[in-house]
Amino acid sequence: MRKNRFKGLASYDGMFSIIPILLLTVFLLNTMHYVLYDSVQKVNSQEKFNMLVVIADYVVKNADGGAYSDNEKVYPNLMEPSQINGLEERLRERAGMEELFIGLESGSSIPSDEKMCIYRIVVNRGTGEIDRLFVCG
Repeated sequence: MRKNRFKGLASYDGMFSIIPILLLTVFLLNTMHYVLYDSVQKVNSQEKFNMLVVIADYVVKNADGGAYSDNEKVYPNLMEPSQINGLEERLRERAGMEELFIGLESGSSIPSDEKMCIYRIVVNRGTGEIDRLFVCG
């Protein structure tokens, strides 16, 4: 009887072909995880920006926000500084944000640079000068 020298080579060949397939699969899964994580981060950042824009518009245009109003008329972009105080506590819960800072640049300090901020040019009714309203979160 003759022994076949190549009898076990087929199993070795199959075993070695599985290794590149597994490495490629792991690489693809890691790449997909990175792409998904990056897209989720971008969506969250865009949602936060959109919410800050809505809050800034609300504060500037509504009497319940910070806009000055006499009994008949609301004056957008004319800010009453006393109305802005305490506004962030009310809006933080309604907006579902963990951190929210609202203020006039002349009256309070802007939060650190790592916060996303929206600015609006307004007139400070107390001083009669042009000021910047910031809404940061």
